Amino acid sequence: MNNKKQNSFTVFFSHFPALLLAGVIFSAFFAAFMTLSISAAKLSGFDNILVWGLGIIPSSVFLPGLVMVVRKYSVEKNFVPVISTFFKAVRENFKDFIFHGFVIYLIFASSFFAILYYFTQAQTDIVFAYILVIYILFTAIMILMLFYLPLMAVTYELRYRDLYKNSLLMIFGKILTNIITFVMVGVLAGGSVFLLVFTDGAARTAAIILITALLPLLITYLIVSMISKGMQENMGSFVNNAEQPKNVLSEEEKQTVQNTRSDDDYIFINGKMVKNPNKK
Repeated sequence: MNNKKQNSFTVFFSHFPALLLAGVIFSAFFAAFMTLSISAAKLSGFDNILVWGLGIIPSSVFLPGLVMVVRKYSVEKNFVPVISTFFKAVRENFKDFIFHGFVIYLIFASSFFAILYYFTQAQTDIVFAYILVIYILFTAIMILMLFYLPLMAVTYELRYRDLYKNSLLMIFGKILTNIITFVMVGVLAGGSVFLLVFTDGAARTAAIILITALLPLLITYLIVSMISKGMQENMGSFVNNAEQPKNVLSEEEKQTVQNTRSDDDYIFINGKMVKNPNKK
């Protein structure tokens, strides 16, 4: 079978052992760092989610490895050696993902406490219920931005400002795809919570091991498979034989682009992400 003609669903099952290896490598580091942060929280007396979540920061350093392997297999249909590809991506993106790890941690930590606070206050004052809804929507937008951030960071050479700006703009460029992806990720996460809540003893231990080993891979594979097409259409191909962006601009839009005073690498015009012609 021609590798390029395989879809992402077929690739997942036909190359599952290789993909599982990448997922397990990431999960092992994630579990180790989360165990350290939770242990530090309990030993220090600061036993709260802010300290527990600190393990997210060093774990994020290994996210480029998982994203790159998934991108190679799912999108490019390039079945590269897993271990060398994984750690090469980690080395090349190490410094950047320390910063991104802090951002990811801050988004999840602040969102958790804000939602918990407004939910508690909403029990006594309806005004806080409205604020809660607004903040939940804001949190959803931030999570959707994080869908794009890792793949964009390991694929394109962009400044932090452009990286976060474009990740945010891509949410509104492919709204339907993003909503479907968000729901599917929610189903995976909800199913994992269901397993943990309704099991105990040996069954819960088995569920924890299964979730730890598979969930990061499943979520990453789903997100990369769903968003990669739109990202390539807007920002340029990362598949050798893929078509380049087909953003056909009207004369008015072309004039708008030319007159835009921005030093960003990409600019958003009427729902289209286009290369800034003013950048040399």
